[in-house]
Amino acid sequence: MKFGRVVLFGRPNTGKSTLLNAIMQQKVAVTSPMPQTTRKSIRVLFGDERGKIIFSDTPGIIGKVEDLVGRSINAKAPKEISNAEVVVMLVDISRPKSDEDNKAIGWVRKSGAKKILVYNKMDKVKDGKDFLPQYNYLEEEFDKVISISALKEKNIKGLVNLIFELLPEKTDEVVKEEIREIEAEKKPLMGSNAKDFVAELIREKAYLFLRREVPYSINVEVESIEDKGKIIMVRAVIFTTADRYKKIIIGKRGSKIKEIGYNARKELELMSERKIYLELEVRVDKHWPERYLI
Repeated sequence: MKFGRVVLFGRPNTGKSTLLNAIMQQKVAVTSPMPQTTRKSIRVLFGDERGKIIFSDTPGIIGKVEDLVGRSINAKAPKEISNAEVVVMLVDISRPKSDEDNKAIGWVRKSGAKKILVYNKMDKVKDGKDFLPQYNYLEEEFDKVISISALKEKNIKGLVNLIFELLPEKTDEVVKEEIREIEAEKKPLMGSNAKDFVAELIREKAYLFLRREVPYSINVEVESIEDKGKIIMVRAVIFTTADRYKKIIIGKRGSKIKEIGYNARKELELMSERKIYLELEVRVDKHWPERYLI
């Protein structure tokens, strides 16, 4: 059996989180059309008869960032690469190559890990119009190359096959210990350690329904999750930095906050197969970015 760490890497919105969900065949990472929806590196354990893989979904590399949270997010992804046995570099062939791609490629070049170049979003290519020629020159720098559609789950098994092929025959004991730690941490979705996951899910819905109005000015913290038997009570706070943003999040007659809460609750009920009561509050705290970095 083979064991190892695999890092998903690339510019924002190349489909890293969607790919991880497709590999795991369940939702483990939040997604939205907004860049850097993923704020933290997410580790999950995949296993089959061939071995076990620790997958890390990393935040997308943004070219220019000025805010504290953005700078912190940009620094997280390169740190994950240093521990990887395999780096999976995603590029979006439906969009032209950008400076953000170049920045991400630069980090991958520094890695001594095995490398897979993944052409994603083949489902978006119409009439053969894609930007493949802008990326083709990279192929000689990578150990393997594959085209996929993470959204349509095309060639996902083929990608996993390539990863197992590139994993080392001999496993570092540190990797095995890390796998044991992840297995020991595994708890039901709505267990006491679920606060971060639920907070991320609510933030995902806020991004989707607020569009580009305030997403980078919000954070979500879950204050409590209580199992009452027939129902699970969740209380969460959406923090924002100004009163004008609070009004947008709440919406006219509470329409936006109701929409966010309803869709978050429905997804939590589907995933947990339990009845959920979700209480959402919006608070203004201009210092939440500093607290987020602690």
